[in-house]
Amino acid sequence: MKGAVERSLMRAAKPVFLAVILLSMSTFSGCIGLVVSRELMEWNRGVPETEEAVVVYGFERVFDSTDPEDIIFHPEPHQIRIDSEVKEIQVFFRVQMDFSEIAGVETSNLTSTVRYVHAMLWEPGANKNTDTPYWEENATTDRYPPLQRFSPPFELGVWELEVEAQGYGLTFPPIDQISFHDEFEVSVSVIRPCIEFPERADPDECIPV
Repeated sequence: MKGAVERSLMRAAKPVFLAVILLSMSTFSGCIGLVVSRELMEWNRGVPETEEAVVVYGFERVFDSTDPEDIIFHPEPHQIRIDSEVKEIQVFFRVQMDFSEIAGVETSNLTSTVRYVHAMLWEPGANKNTDTPYWEENATTDRYPPLQRFSPPFELGVWELEVEAQGYGLTFPPIDQISFHDEFEVSVSVIRPCIEFPERADPDECIPV
């Protein structure tokens, strides 16, 4: 009976003894101390959780002029890297064109050559002259489609978000009722899973899986 008790006490003492040794070694200078310190930090870390990392690429514009040099908006496309970790792509699109309807009559057929927003999302290697975009919207009047969600499989590589728009803005301080400013917003959100540790210094830090 006495021998069994002694063996039990020895087993219980081992973790405590090991912790004391590790703490002592961590005070040493050099590589051994650094390695041991890192191991102790890892041992003390909280339980990580899987969250979602969201990266947003987009364009937005409020037109504020009728000058021919300011009415066209055609920036360089956004380069979007899509890898096997991406679990969802979300596309948001919104266009507001004042006076696109007057007295219940839609005027876009009359103004579509001078007021429009054309947005496209291209897959890697697409021929923009002959291929169809992965996603596309072309608005010549107010447009508020719902958020669109796309799930894998995705073509891996660099995608492109492209937009070309033409709009006008004019302010009449004495008569605000006839002032107008065309505007739009388009964005692509790329969602990946990531690992989040409770004791992270940066609350926005999320390590890719």
